[in-house]
Amino acid sequence: MPAATTRPAPPTTAGRTPPFATRQLTLPLVDTSRPTVGRAGEISPSRALTTEVWVPDAPGRWPLVVFGPGFEVGPDPYQALLEAWAAHGYVVAAVEFPLGDAAVAGPNLDENDIVNQSADLRFVTDALVAPASPVAAQIDSLRVAVAGHSDGAENALEASIEPPPPGQPAYRAVIVMSGQPLIGIATTPNPPILVIQGDADPINPPSRGYQAWQNAASPKDLEVLHGAGHLPPLEAGSQWLPVVERVTIAFLDAYLARDASPSVIAQAGNDPPLGTIQTG
Repeated sequence: MPAATTRPAPPTTAGRTPPFATRQLTLPLVDTSRPTVGRAGEISPSRALTTEVWVPDAPGRWPLVVFGPGFEVGPDPYQALLEAWAAHGYVVAAVEFPLGDAAVAGPNLDENDIVNQSADLRFVTDALVAPASPVAAQIDSLRVAVAGHSDGAENALEASIEPPPPGQPAYRAVIVMSGQPLIGIATTPNPPILVIQGDADPINPPSRGYQAWQNAASPKDLEVLHGAGHLPPLEAGSQWLPVVERVTIAFLDAYLARDASPSVIAQAGNDPPLGTIQTG
């Protein structure tokens, strides 16, 4: 994955009018407080959490979105979506989970490590807003969201309901894509939530995504992608990706940036026959 990319933006009359050019950084973050433990025992006394970060290439402080990929993949399949968020005015950080990303884990790939990945998202969040972070000056630490896909979606939902460590930012919004409800929690005390679910998903049964939305606290939105599977709808070139980009950006604008009305979410997500939205 390249260490830096630039998306050119057209000239604008206002200094903070999207789309913005973006720049990409690779940050070799390491959590030394927790080990990496695989099926055969301890692999490392720490957790290497290399993180891809996209930053709007314009002055100012921007809301932060921390993203957890699904099992076996890292940030790469989601790059078009994550870059779209950054170009709209968000710092976006995608984590390479040490045992959940096949390119990183190799023979140690282990989905059981999902139990540690919510804490990975929390660690990355806190590391990015810390004074020593190379992107701290570009982040508005009062406006932070968490998002994810598949296993990463479950991690994002779990992270969103955990009280933040003292002095660290709370998550103001959460995006759950092809996720599941949290086990043992009938009503999820989440911040504002957007659930996205393909109704032809062969990996995560659609009923699980719908249940995650039903269990969630309001305000909540459910975007159903009609005819969509698991990962392909989120990848570059997908016919559903423009819908996903519009509805996620509208949701982030409404509940994270807070510069748009929640009514824009329904407008962005209602795009039959590809997608329809339900609010609650």
